[in-house]
Amino acid sequence: MKTITSLLFLLALTSCTNTSLDKSFSSKDLVGVWELKFDGIYPYWFSQIGFTEDGKKCVLSYEFNSRGEIDVTYYSNRYEIKDGHLLSYVGYSSTPYVRSGDVIKDRIDVLTSDYFEVYMVEPALGMSQEKHQRLNSVSPDELCKIVDNFRITSGL
Repeated sequence: MKTITSLLFLLALTSCTNTSLDKSFSSKDLVGVWELKFDGIYPYWFSQIGFTEDGKKCVLSYEFNSRGEIDVTYYSNRYEIKDGHLLSYVGYSSTPYVRSGDVIKDRIDVLTSDYFEVYMVEPALGMSQEKHQRLNSVSPDELCKIVDNFRITSGL
């Protein structure tokens, strides 16, 4: 009897671990502008990320230090969703933390019409879950125009 109970427990445990969440996300699910929420680790910062229908991803990030100074960084990528991951191919960047030619791989854990969460798995493991909220009144194409103009004026 003890062997049968152990076998049933093992079978139940195996069936639970083989159950996976639906990871059939599509690039069109991301089209729009999202705000990457502050994670509670200072200095205070936030980012706006635009995903266009033609596969462009543009990022504007703002960081506020204790002296009241603002650091603005930006970068432009191509993106795709593959096997439950958001892949970002960096075209240009104003920050040394994200370099041209880098490929960023984020595991998508939650993706709804107004909210999504990812966790960076490449090129390095993320520090925490990245939480995004949709900004309905902002155009991804307009955000990308701003990023492109910053790039032109900075000579990147």
